Amino acid sequence: MPLILTFLMTFAVAGISTWIAVESWSVFFLKSWMKSWMVSWVIAFPAMVMLMPVTQRIVALIVRKDQ
Repeated sequence: MPLILTFLMTFAVAGISTWIAVESWSVFFLKSWMKSWMVSWVIAFPAMVMLMPVTQRIVALIVRKDQ
């Protein structure tokens, strides 16, 4: 799940931020988008893998039902 989630999220975020920076559809836009996407994914995937267990524990504490 972290693989697909980070893949799709970084794809969208990198595309939006590149579009804002470049402001046009061109070969430069596509090249910049793919470069920023891969750089962001390389950072996001390991971060997601490391933080997922911590996040799951925090959410479990928040939504824990009293028994």
